[in-house]
Amino acid sequence: MQLVKNHEKTANYIFLAAVAIHLLVMCVECSSFSVPYRGRLLQAAFLLCCVKIVMTYYEQWEWLLMFLMAILGGAVYACCGEKYIIYVMVLIMAARGSDMRTVLKMAFGMSLVALLVIAILSLCGIGGVPFVTEDFGRGSVETRYSLGFSHANNLHGMVWYIMSLAILMWKDRLNRYWYLGMTVLNVLLYILTLSRAGVIACQLMIIAGLVYRYLNKVIFEAWWIYILGGVALAAIVILTLVSVKTDCFSGYGPVLSKLDSLLTGRLNLAYQSAYIGDWHLFSPGGSHKYPIDNGFAYLPAFYGYGTAIVFVIYNAFLIWKGAVRRDGIFFALVMTGIFYTFMESSFMLNDAYLMNNPVFIVTMLLLGENYGTEKHQA
Repeated sequence: MQLVKNHEKTANYIFLAAVAIHLLVMCVECSSFSVPYRGRLLQAAFLLCCVKIVMTYYEQWEWLLMFLMAILGGAVYACCGEKYIIYVMVLIMAARGSDMRTVLKMAFGMSLVALLVIAILSLCGIGGVPFVTEDFGRGSVETRYSLGFSHANNLHGMVWYIMSLAILMWKDRLNRYWYLGMTVLNVLLYILTLSRAGVIACQLMIIAGLVYRYLNKVIFEAWWIYILGGVALAAIVILTLVSVKTDCFSGYGPVLSKLDSLLTGRLNLAYQSAYIGDWHLFSPGGSHKYPIDNGFAYLPAFYGYGTAIVFVIYNAFLIWKGAVRRDGIFFALVMTGIFYTFMESSFMLNDAYLMNNPVFIVTMLLLGENYGTEKHQA
């Protein structure tokens, strides 16, 4: 069913305008700057997405699914006053039938320009500070370069986002020299940011790109890699449940204690800030507090465990979808997103990261059209 017909091209331009607004907010808000009238801009993007929806053809089952998701978003909004989940849902729904290759190009270009501008302004002393020296919870004083971003992790996260988009769009063109250059850049950036999550996520995408180009039939066209992805998601969920239920100083064994140390105290932090005994269905717990680095713990703590269950099930669906499509880069983006969500709650539902969360990106890829490239010889 389509409420407004024969305006597909106009609908696509409307969706691009909505995405551009979200990208603008994302690029600026992850730096030390702020966006004037941010709320009004996101409301404008929300309205544009609504217009795009009424101009798009949907099957009856898709309208039913949108209705159910609207109920979920409405429940979260009614219980905790959080409207950005509704913004996310409408943005995703509006992606139906859109030219995702144009969207990805725009996301890549705007993010790359924002990264360079923010870094240059920081080094010139106009924007945020180029580096911070303090104890970041690892037991020693460190100097970590953020180059104008609000945190060094956000700088590395933005590079991961740009790299991921590049690999997704040009996976059939990039050769081993490109991936070698990306690896060198990733290592150099780690020396500056000391972001463990960032360097691992970037390198996983680089490895996925190499595997797709040279070993696709052996790895990504086999079932075992996708089964392994499902096992990894289950392990992360189980580890999260253990961390929010057990005090690591009294209940952890040597393996979990060592893992908590490697994760710079993230397991114990989850117990202190997102204790499972204070979770509710669709509303935040009264005793929860910031910071919660683990997005899988952050989500039930501040949006209810009902929302978290939907999120986990949907991630499992995306892994299955990658297996059915035998799309290794799509699968790699999902898995690095799951890893990043586990390590950094800022990639969860923060309004500044509506476009940055890979779950939203891959969902729009499923609903949209034309995001690959024609194959080229190595």
